[in-house]
Amino acid sequence: MKQLPVIFKCSHHRNGNSDHAAALFLQGIRAAGGAAEIINLGDMDFEHCIGCLKCRTAADNRCIFAEKDGAQELYDKIISAPFTFFASPIYFYHLPSRLKTFIDRGQWAFEAATGNSAVMDGLCARPAYACLFAGRPKGEKLFEGAELSLKFFLRFFKAELKPSMVFRGIDEPQDLKNDQKKCAQVIEYGLNAWQKLEDNG
Repeated sequence: MKQLPVIFKCSHHRNGNSDHAAALFLQGIRAAGGAAEIINLGDMDFEHCIGCLKCRTAADNRCIFAEKDGAQELYDKIISAPFTFFASPIYFYHLPSRLKTFIDRGQWAFEAATGNSAVMDGLCARPAYACLFAGRPKGEKLFEGAELSLKFFLRFFKAELKPSMVFRGIDEPQDLKNDQKKCAQVIEYGLNAWQKLEDNG
């Protein structure tokens, strides 16, 4: 069975703007004839990277916490997915803590990507997408830190972060849902992601 794209809902609470963006992105994928899997990343809890660097010499660069939580299963999904999508709020100019913890635990992927990993060496380049929301209406570098973290984290999986869809002044839980123009943009974002996948075979 062909692996589906993976949509990550990264907010710490449900039924807000990030969840709605994930649903809209999926709506776009389905409108193009596709399907995807949704992961509620914000509901999950992960052990923190403790900087032990044991993944540097472990078999398959496995993290010492790989059997203690569901992080490794999600990394495997990123490895297998034809593309990924992250819907996330911005907290103090950066990503929410559970997503950042998930990224930090990706140290094993850095070690694998820069070493001699058969898994990573065999990967093809794939796209990744993100939709980010900030309550602040202004801020020249409001999304810069979040995008850089996502970009270099995903690079270890040979996934290239495409230009993110970013929205300022989206603060209350229903702000996105109440803006039909922005909703249409997210739907189109998902539709185009699937169409590009189909076009590339």
